[in-house]
Amino acid sequence: MERDVIEKIENIQIDMNNTKELDEFLSQMDKSMIHGDFVDYFRSLPEFKNISDSKLIDLSGIEKSYYYQIMKKKRKPSRDKLLRLCIGAGLTLPETSNLLQLSEYAVLYPKKKRDVIISVAINQHITVIETNLLLDKYHEDVLS
Repeated sequence: MERDVIEKIENIQIDMNNTKELDEFLSQMDKSMIHGDFVDYFRSLPEFKNISDSKLIDLSGIEKSYYYQIMKKKRKPSRDKLLRLCIGAGLTLPETSNLLQLSEYAVLYPKKKRDVIISVAINQHITVIETNLLLDKYHEDVLS
């Protein structure tokens, strides 16, 4: 599905003077992909809507006051903190990638051992603690 979206975007980019096609594409595009920042996108996801703030704080292991500063857009989380939130909320790999991009961080890169381990953890829907144990097992830095 993502590949189809990328191909459509590339086709539109080739013929940018065709605004009718652009309008049609944008109207069909998943609204969750169009957000100004990661907090808005994060809050729009069904997984986030089905979990309380206190539960997400527990699952992500992020300090309560820091979490609320992030959600009020007073602080920008590090890449690792953002990954903790994604794993805690049970987000998918594409959702996590979108959040990383919106936060201006590198997406999980398939040629980096640590990123591959984190990707597997996300796909397996394991906890932050289990993810850190897996990272430690393979001698990689845990999510801080």
